Amino acid sequence: MKKYNVEKSTFLFWGVWVRRKYKIFLIIFISIVLAYFIYFINHKNKINVVVIGDGIASGETAYNIDGISYSDYLKEYLENKHLLHNYNATYAFKNYKMASLLNDLKSNIISDKDKLTIQQLIHKADLIILNIGEEELVKAAITNDLTKESLDEFIKEYDDLLYFIKDISEAKVVIVGFYSNKYLKESNTIILNSEIANAALKYDLIFINISDLMKTKEYFVNKDTYYFNYKGHKAIAEMIIHSL
Repeated sequence: MKKYNVEKSTFLFWGVWVRRKYKIFLIIFISIVLAYFIYFINHKNKINVVVIGDGIASGETAYNIDGISYSDYLKEYLENKHLLHNYNATYAFKNYKMASLLNDLKSNIISDKDKLTIQQLIHKADLIILNIGEEELVKAAITNDLTKESLDEFIKEYDDLLYFIKDISEAKVVIVGFYSNKYLKESNTIILNSEIANAALKYDLIFINISDLMKTKEYFVNKDTYYFNYKGHKAIAEMIIHSL
């Protein structure tokens, strides 16, 4: 009868145990690496989009309600192409003024919805759509408060805004320009678009001139409104897409 070797049996037991643990560890490790690889592949080409602006950017209509905006069409396009990671339009709403936006940036307000500061939001963005000023300039024109001095001040503030954004973000920035209407004279929009386009060039940003596009009557429900309809928004979205 063979003698039972306790030491040898113990050694074999621990050897099997170690090999099993190693296999389990290896499986877990490979699973983690594979999961990360799949996540990376699925998200490396996807972008974070931030829209900033007034009622033009949010899709305000002639009926005083939000409609479909050009940024909604852009969002849909990116989703269909599986290119969108996150879309944020927290800072795009009716009557948002340049001075208010600059103040929000400097004080770095935090959104209850996103739990991010506005600077964090801009810093994380890959694409920023900026469209602000048309509403407040129209209202200033209606009340005869749009003077050369106030226009020059607005242009200076716009330059300050672009500098601020460029300083905290490496995102691609698309600026949607100004257009004339019943209230805002074409001579003013020519000055605005020229100055903002030069500023965009200075900061290596993209400027979209929509002044000619917005002369199309079918883009407005009536001649008294400066808010364009879904056709106008769709046309602007196409211009933005082509610029990317």
